[in-house]
Amino acid sequence: MSSSYEKSVKGGTKIKLAAPKSKYVEHILQATRAGDAGVAEIFRTMQNRLRDSTWTIVFKALIITHLMIREGEANKTLRYLSENPTKLAISNFSDVQVQGENIRHYYDYLIQRVEAYHDTHIDWVRDGKDRLKRQTIDKGLLRQTEAVQNQIRALLKCEVRPFYYTERVLANRALPAVLCGDRK
Repeated sequence: MSSSYEKSVKGGTKIKLAAPKSKYVEHILQATRAGDAGVAEIFRTMQNRLRDSTWTIVFKALIITHLMIREGEANKTLRYLSENPTKLAISNFSDVQVQGENIRHYYDYLIQRVEAYHDTHIDWVRDGKDRLKRQTIDKGLLRQTEAVQNQIRALLKCEVRPFYYTERVLANRALPAVLCGDRK
């Protein structure tokens, strides 16, 4: 079973300038339904892809991680990453590198989402609707508001800035499609 997850992670994060194929993404999403062991197995392979020096591989690994958070079993991926934050570490990308700024901003957004979950035990994108309205200061309203604000601030920095025509395929189609689910 683990080798098939590894194959899906590698297949979904190929260097090719295209969005991750759905057959790989669907198999990876099944890992979130297979319990903590399935998510751990995905990130054993994913962490190597996240630390790769090729921007397309890292970008796709972030997209797949985001899809696991958004479309996988509720809170499985966020819980795992909040307990193992180093599994989401990426290579250093500078602003002068191709897509370096996009990758850093996208990574920062995902880290903010993980940190917000760690601090509040709530996925504010998935489960946060109307929660702040009912919250009192005694029960953590200010702390939770700060977590949501930090997450929104990081999300707003995720402006896709393509540099070359071929990169637009991935940067203009794949990332906005994933982020649109979080901006509802």
